[in-house]
Amino acid sequence: MYFCIFSYNRGQFLQNCVRSIEQCSPGADILIFDDQSTDEETVRILDSLSSKYQVVIADASYTLAHKCGGLYANMQHALSLVPESELICYLQDDTQVVRALDDKDLEDIHHFFSANDKAVFLQPAFLRGADRARNERITVYDEAHRAYFREHSTQSVGLYFSAISIAHVGRLKAYQWQFSTKEKENEANARAQFAHMGFMKNPILMWLPSVPAYRGKVKTLALSLAEKYRNCGFYPFQTMSAEEIRRFRERSPSVLPVAEDFLSVDATDITVPWITHPLQGSSFLKMLNRIELRAKKLAEK
Repeated sequence: MYFCIFSYNRGQFLQNCVRSIEQCSPGADILIFDDQSTDEETVRILDSLSSKYQVVIADASYTLAHKCGGLYANMQHALSLVPESELICYLQDDTQVVRALDDKDLEDIHHFFSANDKAVFLQPAFLRGADRARNERITVYDEAHRAYFREHSTQSVGLYFSAISIAHVGRLKAYQWQFSTKEKENEANARAQFAHMGFMKNPILMWLPSVPAYRGKVKTLALSLAEKYRNCGFYPFQTMSAEEIRRFRERSPSVLPVAEDFLSVDATDITVPWITHPLQGSSFLKMLNRIELRAKKLAEK
């Protein structure tokens, strides 16, 4: 399985993501795709990582052409570089692999895809505590697939596609899959072609809490205010111990893998349930952010 990491101006987070893979899956194939970072620390870290791993810098034509920078264009590039016989674990720099992977994990992952020849995406992340009530309503465990599925949901995204996922390369290429520039379009295209996305019974990674962020490679005033209000910073997870992993795996499938129930961070001053984007839960700042981005686009015309 190839780990493909997408990065922009968050060198400390990228370094943490890479180190977590090295620690939890030694010898894994890692590809890094950077969206033209300008931050000096990030550029230095990318240069250091390039001595061990392939680092791909996005083409200038991607700049501001895609939501979240060139994320989906970079995902397409990653797909073109990975052999058809492999799986891709799509990651972003603000995620962390939180526990050791072993043969049982790989067996469960491959079993999910072999159990349904139209299965293409498997979600490998813990569930968010902020979504606990919703997930308890719509998440069902399927023993035949050794995975959870979301059912009876009115969600517009997150049922068939996720940018954070383990993807079956051969099937994506067989369907001549092309990532769209918007999450909702990728969801709709996946719904039209593939089976429901599964969610790992025993996930392996999670978004870090209270991270600084960009939207379209832009840091708006609204986003800056949200980061200050949320006390955003670098809060890595503690890697799960062997005993914690054992208890986690042995739990009943009726106990959902909610991150706050199983993972720990060395911080007491961050929002709980954890947030994975500064604007999460703030309708006013989201609206202000949209207004600023629209004004910026108009000014560029």
